[in-house]
Amino acid sequence: MSLAIAPLLMIGFFVVIAVLIGAAAVRQGKRAAENVRQTAGMLGLQFEDKPPVLGVFYSGARAAGQLRGKRVELFPFSTGSGKSRVQWCAVSATLTVPGRLTFHLRRQGFSTKVMELFGAKEIEVGDAEFDRAWFIQTNQPAFLREALLPELREKITALMRESGASARGMEFKLDGNTVRYAEIGTFSDPARCQRCGRAAEIVCDLADVAEVFAEQRPVD
Repeated sequence: MSLAIAPLLMIGFFVVIAVLIGAAAVRQGKRAAENVRQTAGMLGLQFEDKPPVLGVFYSGARAAGQLRGKRVELFPFSTGSGKSRVQWCAVSATLTVPGRLTFHLRRQGFSTKVMELFGAKEIEVGDAEFDRAWFIQTNQPAFLREALLPELREKITALMRESGASARGMEFKLDGNTVRYAEIGTFSDPARCQRCGRAAEIVCDLADVAEVFAEQRPVD
């Protein structure tokens, strides 16, 4: 092979790889947008129909609207950067009454074991199955134990069972005035997008819990 041809072949190889990656990104973006559109319709939310970048690249598909008197949003986000960047799917409900309650429910796993090794404390609610499945942190242990009623725990457990091992990083979190459900991945997976849709009811339930606490102990 001529030495002059080899660099051209290498350039051609990288161009083909770039084209394949770009085509895959276009397909994934289209699937995510359509999945979010369908889930938004199921929840009665407004799909934010942004025109694709350069006419082909769909990004950041999301939806928002009112559900049970609360602003509910379906959206993607990311954490980290570079090779450590992680993509998430989420659905959130904004509290109508601000308060001081915080909580974070994570699926038990390797990461929570590491957290425990470094001193992180969890609470238990007295339901053996639920306590085995979830690592729960809150600034109001007594209140949250009482507030996580059996019917609410069953909704959370049902979502977890339905997901099996496919939902990575599954969590429910109240921080500030927003309750959020999130899991690792993108909306291009229809099962993941639909799961976020089903989680909307749970985040509204948890928002109700937070509002009860806020009404009992209003912010000064």
